[in-house]
Amino acid sequence: MLPLKTILVVLEAGRDNQATWLQSLAWAEATGAALQVLVPVAPDVKPGLDLAPGLQDMASHNAEVAARHWLQELEAEAPSGTVFAAVATGNPADMIVHEARRFEADLLMMGADYLDDLRPLLRHLPCPLLLVRHSRTPGIFAGALGAGAEDAPHRVLNQVILEHLQLLAPCFGGQIRVLSALPNPAELVPLMGDAYAASYVATDLEKTYREAIEKQVADFGMASDLVRVLPGRPDVVLPELVRQEDVDCLLLGTVARSGFAAFWLGNTAEDILPRVDCDVLVLRPQDYVEPT
Repeated sequence: MLPLKTILVVLEAGRDNQATWLQSLAWAEATGAALQVLVPVAPDVKPGLDLAPGLQDMASHNAEVAARHWLQELEAEAPSGTVFAAVATGNPADMIVHEARRFEADLLMMGADYLDDLRPLLRHLPCPLLLVRHSRTPGIFAGALGAGAEDAPHRVLNQVILEHLQLLAPCFGGQIRVLSALPNPAELVPLMGDAYAASYVATDLEKTYREAIEKQVADFGMASDLVRVLPGRPDVVLPELVRQEDVDCLLLGTVARSGFAAFWLGNTAEDILPRVDCDVLVLRPQDYVEPT
């Protein structure tokens, strides 16, 4: 069973049948984790209205009371030990990071469209982030590996993705896929000179990269037939492989040097999320636990 103790779940006040809530129930049951439900709400004031401190506090209090009233229905179906909190805030990203640290969350679950800009969140979040799009329980988990893994953080990133694949899939009785985008040999031929024929470059590079991915998979006791690779840019290849394999949850990695723009996939990561119609679990090198 995945070693998750606490899952922080962020919900939108007043919105019924949220996929994030339904997924959190399934994840709590599958992993044995406790749920901490957070509902950020904006103070109940008209836009642009500048209130005195006392009135501002009252507006925040009113917004929280209204959210708590809505939460009563969820409390009836929540697992034992679930904690609910409605908090008024003008900066939900900062508040989410603060609460994740306060509760020592092992995972944050949030709707994929909850925040317009994820960069501030990913820059400071102390735990993995699951962006939820669907309410169905995941059946196929796929990890996106970097074939190059050019430095230590990226090599560890591949390890944390494979580790979570191994731990998550059995919890849900799911299947595993390993996805990777191979460099396009045709784009590399001009850089290598006329001494290399295009056919040779293609064969040599594809074989090398496939072997590198399959070796990483084999090191975790996984079979090579779980690997799916295509040549091309990651922002094009990975969404296509997700569609081909009917992936429910895609595991992506970030080195988090400068937040969202520092995904190992490079600047293309911002293009990948809107192109995949599945849940996405974002992981970092610090989420890897060295086997004992």
